[in-house]
Amino acid sequence: MTNFYSNGKVLLSGEYVVLYGAEAIGLPTKMGQSLTVHNRDDNFIEWISFNINKKIWFNCIFKNASLTILKTNEPKIAKRLQGILKIVRELNPEFLLSGKTIKTTLDFDFRWGLGSSSTLINNIAQWAKINPYDLLKKTFGGSGYDIACASNNSPILFSSNSNKQVIKPVNFNPKFKDNLFFIYQNKMQNSQKSILDFQNKAYIGSSIIDEVSMISNKLLLCSSIDEFSKLINTHEAIISKLLKTNPLIKNFPDYNGVIKSLGAWGGDFFLAIGPENSMEYFKKKGMNISFSFDDFLL
Repeated sequence: MTNFYSNGKVLLSGEYVVLYGAEAIGLPTKMGQSLTVHNRDDNFIEWISFNINKKIWFNCIFKNASLTILKTNEPKIAKRLQGILKIVRELNPEFLLSGKTIKTTLDFDFRWGLGSSSTLINNIAQWAKINPYDLLKKTFGGSGYDIACASNNSPILFSSNSNKQVIKPVNFNPKFKDNLFFIYQNKMQNSQKSILDFQNKAYIGSSIIDEVSMISNKLLLCSSIDEFSKLINTHEAIISKLLKTNPLIKNFPDYNGVIKSLGAWGGDFFLAIGPENSMEYFKKKGMNISFSFDDFLL
C-alpha cells in the first residue's frame, strides 16, 4: 500500500489577478485529502472515494489497459476521472498498467471549496511522479496556487509568470489572529466558471497587478488589526471594481468588522475580521459552519 496526502487551501489575497502574475497569499488548511493505492491480482482499476463522513460517495471500475469505464455510480464524475487518468498516461506512459484499488478520503465537505480537485490532482501527480502543475494545466486550469498549498505546510506567497511558479514560504501568524474567522457561505462557487466570467469582463493592467502584490506583501507584515483591515478593504475595493460586483460586506451592514471573499467571489468561505463573538453573529445569519484561525489553518 502506498499513501499520499495533500492540504486544502484558501486564497487570502490576489484572487483573479494571480492569474496575471500578481503575488498572492495562499493558506494551507488543516483539512485535506488522502489517496492510498493497493495492488490487485487482476486487470481492473477500482476507484473508491469517501466523503468527510467516511461514506462512499463515488466508485468506479475501469479496465486498466484501456481505462474503459465498466461500472460506476456517477457516470459524469467517472468520465472526468477517466479523462484525468488518460492525461496522466500521456505525461507518464508507465502509469497505472497493472490492477489497483485506489481509495481517496476527504477531510472536508467537497462543497466547501477547499480544494477537492487540487488535492486530487496533487495526490495523483505524486503517485505518477509527474509535475502537478502540468497536470493541473491540462485538466482544471488556474494559477496553481492551490497546488502549491497542497504541498506546502506553511502559508505561501505565490506568483506565476510564463508557466513558472514562484513559491515563498512565509509567516502568517498575526497577533490579532483571535479576531480572524473563516465562515462558509452555504453555497459552492464554481472556480472555473468564475475565472472565465472574470476574463470576459475585466482588463488587468500592470498597475493593478503591482498594487495587489504590494497589498499581499504588506498583509504579511501587519502588526495591528486596524492596519490589516484597511489593507483588506482596499483589496476588496480593487476586486469589486474589476468584477463590477459589490463587496461581500454589503450583505452584512450591521457586522462590526471587515469581511473579505477568499478565492472566487460568490461562494465558499470568507474571512471575517472582528469581535471574538463573530462566529455567533454569523450563526444567527444561518451560517453554521465556521472556524477559528487555529482550527482552520496549518
